[in-house]
Amino acid sequence: MKRLLRMLVCLGALAAAFCAHRETPRASAVPLQRHLWGDPGTLDPTVTTEEAGLVVEELIFRPLIGIDAERRFVPALATAWTVSPDGLVYEFRLDPKAAWEDGSRVTSDDVRFTLERIRDPKVPATNWRPALEDMAAIETPDAATVRVRFQRTYAERLLAFNLPIVSAAAFARAKTPSETGRKPFGSGPYRLESWESNQTLRLVRRDGDPAAFREIVFRVIPSNATWFQAGSRGELDEFRVSRDQMKTAQASTGFMARNRILKVPQFVLALVVWNCRHPFLADARVRRALALAWPRAETALRLYPPEGATLASGPYPPSAPENAADVAVPRQDAAESARLLDEAGWKAGPDGVRRKGGRRASIELLFGSTQALYKNLSEILRAAYEKVGVELVPRPLDWAAATQRSDSGEFDASLTGRLFIPPNLDPYPYYHSSQWPPKGENTGSYKNAEADRVMEAARVELDSGKRLELYRQVHRILAKDPPADFLWGADQYWAISRRVEGVQLSPLGLFHFLPGPLGWRPAAAAR
Repeated sequence: MKRLLRMLVCLGALAAAFCAHRETPRASAVPLQRHLWGDPGTLDPTVTTEEAGLVVEELIFRPLIGIDAERRFVPALATAWTVSPDGLVYEFRLDPKAAWEDGSRVTSDDVRFTLERIRDPKVPATNWRPALEDMAAIETPDAATVRVRFQRTYAERLLAFNLPIVSAAAFARAKTPSETGRKPFGSGPYRLESWESNQTLRLVRRDGDPAAFREIVFRVIPSNATWFQAGSRGELDEFRVSRDQMKTAQASTGFMARNRILKVPQFVLALVVWNCRHPFLADARVRRALALAWPRAETALRLYPPEGATLASGPYPPSAPENAADVAVPRQDAAESARLLDEAGWKAGPDGVRRKGGRRASIELLFGSTQALYKNLSEILRAAYEKVGVELVPRPLDWAAATQRSDSGEFDASLTGRLFIPPNLDPYPYYHSSQWPPKGENTGSYKNAEADRVMEAARVELDSGKRLELYRQVHRILAKDPPADFLWGADQYWAISRRVEGVQLSPLGLFHFLPGPLGWRPAAAAR
């Protein structure tokens, strides 16, 4: 960042194609039928922490700046921006045509309100606050200009401005703080028409917007088997297909006549987060022992047939260059696991469960009940832990309850997937000791002074090569003192109706980039 950086309207071929697409006003009268595996906890994008909400919000709200399929920055509400050479001042020029649902203009006051709300400690904006917590000033010299000043340089700062902007007026009108979560008021192509909890969310195209579908219906179907049946009947235009459903899908001429199957990358990491304040899990030797207790390679093949999953050894998606190549994936070694538990003072009791100071080596594993794969994995872990004298109690909860407990750190261990949206691999929000709930996303209350120091250095390192090595150093530290059992990353199979075209794949998957689903359109035969 030794020169002024500039981004202009519709940069790059993909953004230009997106702009061209939006000039076409035709829209399908047939609704696009989409799937949600759980009811969103909220549609307030500032506080949303789970993907069920994100995929809906991305149609209702526009971000300040966008990210394309190749993880490049592209215009959204801001048509241009500049960054000062020292990385402390960011200036944005807003699209003069951007408007809220009632036709009022999106202004710099809305951006100011969104940023100030993120800074408000009473607002649980854990996704966004860590990258913006050192804002020094927000200036709005005119309705179309926002200038944000920071106290310190942060190398990944621009990713923080991928944030959805909310309406200051809408929040001022709201009778309760939660009202805007049920009645979102956005600047995107669609508005929420109706929401039947745990049933459907219906979005309609805003007047004058050139989006390809006049209506999008999200159907909330928690059961994998039920949504597969609905998709097989042609009642869904997009839905996930599990590994064990693939043979059935491919063998069905009716299914394949209605749908095509895509292998979709996922910028995600599956992991078991440990609560490091738990008496049993507070010792790093115990956490290392648990990682050695079970056969992860065989488990990955069993859960993700036929090719398995890509095993992870640290806090980043396994395909990311931020991983340190010299850190090995833990391999099952029951003898070493038992030795570490003995060394930590946890001795086998008369019933086979280890004890220390009268306390049993017992932990509860929290996970979302809609995920059959999580249930299967919890049983594999339970059986493996039992062999080394540790009791694991699976605790499946509905999506909203599991998310609430996980976000607040109310668990012994939490089996989850971490979706890096925006695609920022900075480990600081998840593992720095200042980011314990409710302030941040270090839900396991992890604390390591050496890791803190390296993460702090990485955040201010503007040289991308040096920053990459610091991220790798964090990986090495977390391997010795693990805050979690890092599992794997796996592609997902997705069925897309043949009634839909324009579907693009990205390292980020199917969603969370521009144009993403906003570029989907009815196939010629379905128009």
